[in-house]
Amino acid sequence: MRLPRILNQCHPIPGFVYGQARFTEDSQAILIAVRPRKGSSAICSGCQKPAPGYDQSPTPRRFEFIGFWGYLVFLVYCMRRVNCKQCGVVVEQVPWGIGKHTSTKVHMHFLGHWARKLSWKETAEEFWNIASWGRFAPLASTRFSMAEGTNI
Repeated sequence: MRLPRILNQCHPIPGFVYGQARFTEDSQAILIAVRPRKGSSAICSGCQKPAPGYDQSPTPRRFEFIGFWGYLVFLVYCMRRVNCKQCGVVVEQVPWGIGKHTSTKVHMHFLGHWARKLSWKETAEEFWNIASWGRFAPLASTRFSMAEGTNI
């Protein structure tokens, strides 16, 4: 069974398709390509309405996902820009991310779950090296709605 198939079963992303999974050059992380499903329209990040595409970034962004078997996991996606009638040309909203955060919503929920059981510092020490834990400290005061995946 391949990793994209497992992800489709446990974490499907509407309007998007998981592509090939591969290791990074140093074999420390797994990169999973994500692409838009054919015929799906992009969502404007300003008004959250479907909008026609404008272009696509040639540079992929990495979104940190829940780790598998001790490996870091990243979703890799080239963001599209949309030409919204109300907002103009803006970057699309993706269902797995919030704004410019580099973590996926499900990764933030995962960390939030552990942060309820441990302190944020202990959570960071458990899941990352201590030097990088500070980037998630602002999330300590943020609560998420599991059903909607939005800030509340």
